[in-house]
Amino acid sequence: MHKILCLDYDNTIFDHSSRQIPDSTIEALDKVRGRLKIVLASGRHFNEAINKPILDIIKPDAIIHANGCVVEADGKLLYETYLDNALVEDLIHFALEHHLILGGVYESCWYNTYPEKLRQRWNAKGNTFFPEVKEISGLFGKKIYALFLDDTVEAARLLADNFPAVRTPIMSEKYGGADVIPHHVSKASGIQVLLNYWGMTFQDVIAIGDSMNDYEMIQQASIGIAMGNSVSPLKEIADYVTTHVNKDGIKNALQFFRLI
Repeated sequence: MHKILCLDYDNTIFDHSSRQIPDSTIEALDKVRGRLKIVLASGRHFNEAINKPILDIIKPDAIIHANGCVVEADGKLLYETYLDNALVEDLIHFALEHHLILGGVYESCWYNTYPEKLRQRWNAKGNTFFPEVKEISGLFGKKIYALFLDDTVEAARLLADNFPAVRTPIMSEKYGGADVIPHHVSKASGIQVLLNYWGMTFQDVIAIGDSMNDYEMIQQASIGIAMGNSVSPLKEIADYVTTHVNKDGIKNALQFFRLI
C-alpha cells in the first residue's frame, strides 16, 4: 500500500495560466490527507516569505525545497546543501558575458542579470505578475540553494556544458526556463532523505510532476505520474499521464489509482 504522495507545485498543483490552484486539486488533497503523507517537492524555497502562504493551503507533512537542496519534516531540518559562493559568482559572470537571463531569490527579493529581458519573456508568456528586481551582484556572498535561468533550452544546455558542477533541468520545451542546481541533488535525492527518516522505500511513493526537475522522482517512484501539460521526456517515462493542471489533473490521477 502506498504511503507517500510527492507533488511538484508549479503547473502541477498551481496553474500558471489562471494564477491559482484548481478547486478540484485542493479537494483531492483534502481527501487523501491523513491516509497518505503529502510531500511538497518543488524548485521553490517555501521558507521565503513570498512562498510561505502556500503551506497553509497545502499543509504538507514534509517539504523538499529547491529541488532537493533542503529537506524538512515534522518541523525538523533533515538535509541542506547549497551552491558554492565562488561557483555562484562564476555562473553570474558567465551569464552576463553570454547575455543569459539568470537570477535568483534571496530573502524574498528577486535578482537578475537582465531584468528588462526577463520582463519581456514573462510578458510573452502572458504573465501579468512582475516583481521588483535587484542588481544581480546582490547575490554574491549569500547562501544560495539554486538559481533560475529564464532563457531558452539552448541557453540551459550552454550553462550545463560549461559548468559540470550544476544541472539545468528545463521547465518547458517551448519557453525554456531551467533550474540551476548542484549536480548531486534532485527531488529524488530529497525523497530518499525522507524515506530514510520515515523508514520507508520508493515502493511507498507516488510522485506527480510536469517538468525535467521532476524526472528522477517520477522515474524512481513506485507510481510516477506526468501531468498532461508535462514536457515530453517526462511523459515517456511516467506510469500514467493525467490531464492538464487546469483540467483536474491531480483529481483525475488520484481517481485513476483509486486513491480518492
